[in-house]
Amino acid sequence: MNPFYRACVLILVVGGLGCGARANTVATKGLPSDLARASDMGLEVTATTQDQARDEILSTPTVFTIDRDQDSYSWDRAKFFLENYIGVTPQHSSVMTRVVGSRFSLVSNPAQESYTYEVAKEMTNDGFLYAITCSPTSKGSASQAALNAGSFARFIKDGKLEVSLLPQQGAR
Repeated sequence: MNPFYRACVLILVVGGLGCGARANTVATKGLPSDLARASDMGLEVTATTQDQARDEILSTPTVFTIDRDQDSYSWDRAKFFLENYIGVTPQHSSVMTRVVGSRFSLVSNPAQESYTYEVAKEMTNDGFLYAITCSPTSKGSASQAALNAGSFARFIKDGKLEVSLLPQQGAR
């Protein structure tokens, strides 16, 4: 082969390999493994769906008004939540009802080990004023109790429940 052609082929092969190697390093940028260094690269990583759900739940008001025509649905959801999602075994899932004057409340079974839940409602001119509480016992945490109260309130008000953010305890 002519030395001139040999030099041209060599330049093309070496140049092509160099471009290919450069293309590979550019192509690897943006892989999920690079996200661990996203802040080093000046990138902003969005919150996960679980983080977004947690933020929405924590911003849910635990005192709110329900229209009279929606009250029975909300009250049924409250009872359903207390019977099915607070982590006690089915044989201990009873809910206590309290009536004090014009205030009605549902309270979780005292056998619940980590958190005590209560939903109370009073009639107002606009409907019913609901107040939701979740208190930790010695086995619970205040931060989880706040998340539980927000989850409970959101479920009563809107019918939305993020089960994965509820404490996992006992059999259901």
